[in-house]
Amino acid sequence: MNNILLYFALLFVCVGTANSINCYFCSNCPNPFYPSSPAVSVVQSYSGYCAKKSLYSDYRYPSTRGLAQPGLCSWSGCRWTNEPTTGQRIYLCCCRSSYCNTGSITSKSTMVVLVSALMLSLINRFV
Repeated sequence: MNNILLYFALLFVCVGTANSINCYFCSNCPNPFYPSSPAVSVVQSYSGYCAKKSLYSDYRYPSTRGLAQPGLCSWSGCRWTNEPTTGQRIYLCCCRSSYCNTGSITSKSTMVVLVSALMLSLINRFV
């Protein structure tokens, strides 16, 4: 019985209920932006922010889209700021759910965690 409780505790600590959002990723995004373009892919952001960077505030100029690096975004919206790694002045837009297009929230179900714990305890009994 103690082993089962230990497995549950480890699963909740290690797996948890991590939330993430999907972000469109492209280094030289097509203009106008089409999510179905071959130059665009989807990446997950575990920080909860997607970002769009450009040297111009005008949407008609080239931009880069993707997940926000840790510490880059702490707000939702657009503003001029310095790029942390290069110091270059950029127009940065940050968003927590849908950014320039949509982002879908995904989460691990508690049921998956519970079933995994049960399977681990059964494997432990038969091994």
